[in-house]
Amino acid sequence: MATVRDRVRRALVGRLARRRGEVRANQDFRFVGQVARLAGVFAVTMLLPIAFLAILALTSIRSEELSMSADLDARARTTSAALQEVLVDVFERFQLATFERLRRGEDPTGNLGELSPYLRAAFRFDADGRLAAPFRIGEDRGSPRPPVGWHRAERQARTLEAGRRYGDALEVWRRARATSREPTWVGEAMLGEARCLAQLNRLEEAQTLLGELYSDLADVSDSRGFHFGDLVRLELATWRLQRGQLLDVEAAESTLDELVESLLTSSWTLGEPGEPTVLRHAMGLLEQLEADGQGGDPDRLARQRSRMNERMAQFEWAGLVENEVDNVFSRIPPNEFKYLGARQDSAGVWALVRVESGFYAFSFSVEALVAELRAAVERTNEVEPDLVAHLEVFGTDPVRTAQMTNLGPWLPGLGVMVEPRDPEALARSLAWRRAVRVAIVFTSVFVAVVGAIWVARMVAWEVENARQRADFAANVSHELRSPITQIRLKGEALQLGLVDPGEDMQQHFDAIVRESERLSRLVDNVLDFAAIERGTKSYQLRKDDLAAVVAMAVETARAGLEGLGMEIEVHVPRHLPLVEIDRDAIGQVLINLLSNAGKYAASGKWVGVTVSIDRIGWIEISVADRGMGIAPDELPKVFEDFFRSSDPRVRRTKGTGIGLAIVRYIVEAHGGTISVDSPPGKGATFTVLLPSPSSPTTDERS
Repeated sequence: MATVRDRVRRALVGRLARRRGEVRANQDFRFVGQVARLAGVFAVTMLLPIAFLAILALTSIRSEELSMSADLDARARTTSAALQEVLVDVFERFQLATFERLRRGEDPTGNLGELSPYLRAAFRFDADGRLAAPFRIGEDRGSPRPPVGWHRAERQARTLEAGRRYGDALEVWRRARATSREPTWVGEAMLGEARCLAQLNRLEEAQTLLGELYSDLADVSDSRGFHFGDLVRLELATWRLQRGQLLDVEAAESTLDELVESLLTSSWTLGEPGEPTVLRHAMGLLEQLEADGQGGDPDRLARQRSRMNERMAQFEWAGLVENEVDNVFSRIPPNEFKYLGARQDSAGVWALVRVESGFYAFSFSVEALVAELRAAVERTNEVEPDLVAHLEVFGTDPVRTAQMTNLGPWLPGLGVMVEPRDPEALARSLAWRRAVRVAIVFTSVFVAVVGAIWVARMVAWEVENARQRADFAANVSHELRSPITQIRLKGEALQLGLVDPGEDMQQHFDAIVRESERLSRLVDNVLDFAAIERGTKSYQLRKDDLAAVVAMAVETARAGLEGLGMEIEVHVPRHLPLVEIDRDAIGQVLINLLSNAGKYAASGKWVGVTVSIDRIGWIEISVADRGMGIAPDELPKVFEDFFRSSDPRVRRTKGTGIGLAIVRYIVEAHGGTISVDSPPGKGATFTVLLPSPSSPTTDERS
């Protein structure tokens, strides 16, 4: 492992050494290693926990959504079950009441409202499954064929009765009776004869004839479905009421009471109007007697009226479900209780109760049950804030967004659908909550990562700054060594008398002075930079002649620049306004800029210094050269502390990296700005802008 690491290090250092030299390459490699170790530690201690927490947060968001969905489903199931419980309660109450009646030996087919408000009819079947009470299925014997001439004779007789020719009508009815032996037509003819005899005031004959009809054909029905026995009793009561005598009224009332009680306790034939029509007519006569003050017990009449209304309602309902009765025949309950759910288009729900003698079938109104369910649904919807329930027919393929419960075994084709009140709003709410939480998580992660990167950059910057300071110390030492060495050599040569008097001696003195000035400038720069960093550097601004300052700085730097073979070109206007400056500081700015030009632009052999006034009154000082220039990506950094270009040509030149930083600080302390322009390969131009008494402020200029 160590061998591989060494090989990698040597390969990277070798590549870096081609541009930066062996020493710098090793320094850079160590710097990269320090940053990599720092990044690794930071990733383990910060980024991994952040990533783990982000994963947990995203998982919790999903868990919360699943929890909300589960809660919604649970509430939907509870609501649906509560609505289904409405039917459960209805039929449980019915079962308890029915079995209680059977236990007491009472007939469960009466007073149906006490069993259930939704019950419409009750039927009793015998052990063979035949309908026995309170209705029966009529035998399909077909309509009897009338004798020849019967209809013509009937029309003639009724026409004569309408014309009050009762004697002639009596003869026609008698001839018609003689033409047939069929009970239906014989009975109708005898009724006609009795009516005519009564109208002729031959009541004894009429009663005798009706007695014969009652004894022979009481259970026979006429062509319209009326039993002759019921018609006879109704006819007798009507005659007695027409006579108006007290005994006759009492006899009529007694006959009507017997007729009503008989009809209320007998089984009616489904599909035939006889019994209900006669009962209604008989009750009408009794009520008329009560209204005339000739009736008997009012309470009894009220009870009869209530029983009649219930029986009529059952008969009417039985007519609606008559086609369903056949289905009941084939579904005899094998045990004590059984429900037959409402099929499609069924009017009733059937409950079958088995007893020893057969079974009872109870018919509930589907419409009434559904109405009760709808009322329960409305009550639920009023208290449920974000769920809505409604009844749904199975088979319509509803979109199941929450809960669908079948209402079997009673209403198997119907279900309770419970779903969000506003699915789109719920989806938007969930999406918004998810987006907010995800945004919070990713924002937190982003901020943490940015902070981590920023900390890493800050640490890297501190490491780089430390390295630059180390380089600065080395560069300053190197810069100091050169003038000190020159001064010592020249001084020793003079001390030992190794220099001939005259011109050579003067050159040594000049070199000592020049190097001393160079050393002084270097020391001044270092001291100024240290004061700038401490924040203790200050300048005394007073009005001064900028042209003189520029001339003095150029003269100070001229010897060094001309010694390098460089031409100096200066352009300064004759009439410059006095400017508030620190004379020494501005001079230091120009000397540093000219010194940089001498170091890095010697190949261009030219340095230009230009002073001008721009169009808004600012003083512009430019120092230009025709040297190697500055790389575009390094232009924003040239005024930073300790910055030195990575160009090997620059690295080979001595420097400390603080000269331009001092220049920037001095210019900004004077309220000015400094910029640099360096077209690739065409040298560099440093431009200093200083405010004059007539120029606007920096804020106004911007």
